[in-house]
Amino acid sequence: MIITDEAKVVLEEMLKEGGQDSLQASLQEGCCGTSLYFTFTNKKADDQPVVVNGINVLMEGEAVIKTNTVTLKTDDEGKLIVEDSAQKSGCC
Repeated sequence: MIITDEAKVVLEEMLKEGGQDSLQASLQEGCCGTSLYFTFTNKKADDQPVVVNGINVLMEGEAVIKTNTVTLKTDDEGKLIVEDSAQKSGCC
């Protein structure tokens, strides 16, 4: 997983606003197969986050593998977007 510097700023603001300290990467089944789903959470004492560009990311199992092709970045308007180089285009 890559988190660009611009996305880091947006994520830090969102985490602070929500009173949370971590990004949770989970798997969700959809019409295009399994994809990553991101939420904000607080890590527990026994959690071992992966730190990506200063952001705590909680993930386990298959989610770890899925994040290998993901980049969190911002668009031209500064909105957070998820780009997955392994995601097939034209789905749904």
